This record gives sequence, structure tokens and C-alpha cells, in this order.
Amino acid sequence: MADTIEWFDGGFDAALEAARAAGRPLFLYWGAVWCPPCNRVKYEIFGREEFPAKLQSMVAIQLDGDSPNAQAMAARLKLRSYPTMVMYRPDGSEITRLPCELDGELFGEALMAARFAGHTAGESMAAALDGTRALSPSEWTLLSNYSWDTDEGVLLQGRDLGVTLATLSQLASAAVTGEAAAAARQVEDAATRLHLHALVAQAGRVADASSPEFLLKVLGDARVARANMDIFGNSGHLLVRAAPARHAELATAMANAAHVWAEDMWLSAPDRLTAVRLQVRMTRMGFAGKDLPQLVRVRVEQALALVDDKYGRHTLVNTAVSALNDAGLHAEAEALLQSTLVESHAPYYFKLSLASAAKRRGDLPGMLDWYEKAWRSSVGPATRIQWGVTYLAAVIDTTPGDSARIEAAAAALAQDFANAPDAFQQRNLTQAQKLQAKLPAGLALGDALRAGIETRQTSRPTEAAGR
Repeated sequence: MADTIEWFDGGFDAALEAARAAGRPLFLYWGAVWCPPCNRVKYEIFGREEFPAKLQSMVAIQLDGDSPNAQAMAARLKLRSYPTMVMYRPDGSEITRLPCELDGELFGEALMAARFAGHTAGESMAAALDGTRALSPSEWTLLSNYSWDTDEGVLLQGRDLGVTLATLSQLASAAVTGEAAAAARQVEDAATRLHLHALVAQAGRVADASSPEFLLKVLGDARVARANMDIFGNSGHLLVRAAPARHAELATAMANAAHVWAEDMWLSAPDRLTAVRLQVRMTRMGFAGKDLPQLVRVRVEQALALVDDKYGRHTLVNTAVSALNDAGLHAEAEALLQSTLVESHAPYYFKLSLASAAKRRGDLPGMLDWYEKAWRSSVGPATRIQWGVTYLAAVIDTTPGDSARIEAAAAALAQDFANAPDAFQQRNLTQAQKLQAKLPAGLALGDALRAGIETRQTSRPTEAAGR
């Protein structure tokens, strides 16, 4: 189903012009073939039967991170993390950035809410923070569904994330009073989600004595907990860890909620398996779970039997490997990775996981071999740079005296940088900076990276002025 969406055939500027001419919003999906969250989006969100119809009132364009000059375009549009999904007005101003972690039904609701929002997320946040006007319930929902993880400074503009989210949650809570029942619940739900985001952002930095009671209240309400399942699935361990005096109580409440989600047949197989994994993670924090390794083993087998879609299979295997490892079933996780290499549309991604497995076993030569195999078999200029940097950095860290291997890898990686027209843009630039700091002196690659980074840094003001 993900392949049935009518994506605009052309670049971003042409798509924006088409949206402007039609008076329709522009929906942008930025991702990569190998990225598990991207494959989850394609399976769980784009693959839903009703989703293509939701995009018919918009111009939809997808931008792959390995397409020609994609990283340069990403720098211009402030895109970095895979995946990032943005909705624009026909005039090109951003309406919002949408979270990829929501399940398909909730994402569809968030998409339609943004589609018909009277204000952008930026306009709503500014009004809330400076108090110029009261926000409508739909505006609070828009802010609570914003993808803060992929903001890249668009809304925050230098503000502290945790402080901003905590302030917004407090303002939303205060706005509940005086609203009619349905509207009040909508604002209260937004306040809850903003508060959860704030707790995750401030975990380990800012103590909140009231957070345990708040979390227990949320987890005790099946509807509210289910609406925020994505936050608990990704960051539940951070939320529990931030309240050390009540680890066991919180871990048990979260594991109990996760048990319900794991049994929810309306959820996709990967999302149900994520819930099983959350139960396992909670055992490390005081949840007295029983026979969880066997539960993971059974649920992985069941889920794999249910999903044959290539996108669903990719994200499912990634989740299954994490769950098996969390349950201590490392050999089974590694066997699953090995078997997946034959069937996957992006096997080079799972070779990185096999490198991690070898490292866990203390097999450093095996780790380096898998990193090299992942790089050599990877596809796409940005991916090859990222994988090549991962391999070469690992060689330098673990076998700094192996000059022959370092020089050979550096020479081949230099060609990868030379083959990428946007080698020093966005994610590619980050990789270049990471590697340049590690390279031993005397390598031609080091000189090339230094020159490319310096050129990029001096050209940034001109580029910004031209946007």
C-alpha cells in the first residue's frame, strides 16, 4: 500500500509551485531506504488502506537522503533525522512537523488536524508564550503532536526544549478551565502529552518531585496511556529512571500498560512487539515479570509469521533483534540477523547490527569485518559516507597500529566523498567532522575533509542570505 501513494514527480521547489498553484498544502517525507523508523512509517502509516486518500487534498513529495543533492536540500529545509515529515502552507511556510512514532490511526488524525489548522505550530507557540491571545483546543493539539525530536531549531530557535515544553504544558493545563467538556478534554490531553515530552527532555537534568504521581495517573487511564504509547515505548525507561525512589512502582505500572498494548490486535505486529520489549526493559527497573525471555521468543516468532511486506519486515526484524537482546537471547538475535541478510531490501543495515553483536561477544576482528562488509555493500552516496566513516572510525579506535588497513579504507572513503556532490552538506558534513577529528596525520583524506569542511563553513552565510 505504501507504494500506491501518488508522490509528486519532481523536486521540492517544483512541488511547492504545484501546491501554490493548486492552493493546497505540501506534505514532505524525508527518509532513507535502510532506516527502520522510515520503514515503519511506510508500513504502519503510508501502508494503511485509507492513507493515500488523506493525501489527495495535498501535494505529497518524498525526498530520499541518497538522491542527488538531497543533503544540500536538507540543509536548506532544516531536515536531518530520518524520517522527518513536514507540512507546508502553499506559500512555503511550515505548518508543522509530524511525529513518526504515532500508530497509523493516530497519525492520520494528527495529519488531518494539521491539514485544517487555522494557524501554524510556530504561530500557536508564539501566541501561547507571549500571551497575545488564547489558543483554541485544536492549536494545543497541534503543539502536542509536533515532532520536537526533528525540530532542528525551526520552532525552538535556541530555546531550551525541556523548559519550553514544561511551560507549554503548564499553559495548556491552565487553559482547560472554562472550556466545554469535549474541548476541555482535548486541551487536557494536549497538556498531558506536552508534559510527558517535557519529562523526557529533562530526564536526568531537572528533578520533578510530582512526576511519579503524574505518570501513575496517566498509566492508570487506559485511553490516555494508549494515546501516548509512542512516548512510553521509546522513552519509558528514561521516565522511570528519573524517579529512583519509585522505580518498582512506576516500572510495574508501565509494564502492565505495555501488556495491554502487546495484546491489542488493532496495533501492528511491530508496535505490539515494541510493547513486549517495554515489558522486558521494565524488569531492569523493578517490575517482577515472569518468563519474559520465553514470551519474547514466542512473540517474535508469531510476529515474523504475520508480516511479509518488505517495509514491515525491515522494521519488525529491527524491533525483534532489540527485544531478543534485551531479553538476553543474544544468539537468537544474531541468528535472526544472519537469516535476514538474504531477504532484506537493505541488508547492509543489518550488517551493522551484526558488527554490534560481534563486539558484544568480544570478537573485535569480526566486528571490523562486519562494519567493512556493511560499508562495501551499502548503496547511495550519503549512506556510503556514513557507513564508511563508521568502519574507519572503528578501525582507528580498535587497531590504531594497522596502518595498511587504515590507509586502504581512507583511500576508498575519499572516493566516496568525491562521488557525492553534496559531500559536505548536512548529515554528510557531520560525518566528515566526526572523522576528521580522528584521522591520523599524513592521510590525503584528512586534507580533503579539512578543505571541504572549511569551504562549507565559509559558504554558510551566503547560503542563509539566499533562502
